[in-house]
Amino acid sequence: MGKAFADMLPYTLGLIVSPFPAVAVIALLISANGRPKALLFEVTWLIMSWVVLIVLIMLLGAAGVTGHAKATWLTWLDLAIGVLLLAMAFAGIRRAARRRQGKAPEVPRWIAAMDTMTTPKIIGVAALLIVANPVNLASLAGGAIAAAHEPLTAGRQLILAAVFVVIGSIGVLAPYATALTSGGDERLQRMRGWLIQHNGALTLLLILVFALLFLAKGLRGLLA
Repeated sequence: MGKAFADMLPYTLGLIVSPFPAVAVIALLISANGRPKALLFEVTWLIMSWVVLIVLIMLLGAAGVTGHAKATWLTWLDLAIGVLLLAMAFAGIRRAARRRQGKAPEVPRWIAAMDTMTTPKIIGVAALLIVANPVNLASLAGGAIAAAHEPLTAGRQLILAAVFVVIGSIGVLAPYATALTSGGDERLQRMRGWLIQHNGALTLLLILVFALLFLAKGLRGLLA
């Protein structure tokens, strides 16, 4: 279990640093009756991340990934994910290069509308950010591959997935903790502005890091 956790740990970075979930929580916290809505978002995020991770681990286990010998198709899967993420990173860099210098980043419409969202929409946004964000999905996929490779009981896989998700959700949980402190609202406003300002750079950096991580794993598997 310790080896599986060590192999999974690098992939928590994508969830921790991913900016949009944190911005969504902040937008909810600074809205009217914000704390219950932010708590709902965070609980949904935790549960859905855990469920997606468990499903991926189960699917990989059913595909025969478990064991000390790494399947050839899994090596090619690592390479395919790495190449896809690398292509996304370069496409993002080209878009950023074409963007006018000094132009302020636009706030996504769904973030601007967070303060008026109903309970079902908040749950939907939290779930969508898990599966539609390439950084978050790559983090869960990488963690699932690492966990599924080790021969663990179902109970240990559940615990391992829960620990992975809790550590990876530090960035999502931090704004709520900040809101409970003195002067929290002012700090939340600064955090929101900074995350929106640097969202593009953070996302591109994370995509590039994960691209290299998956490529390195795939190449190591081919050369082994």
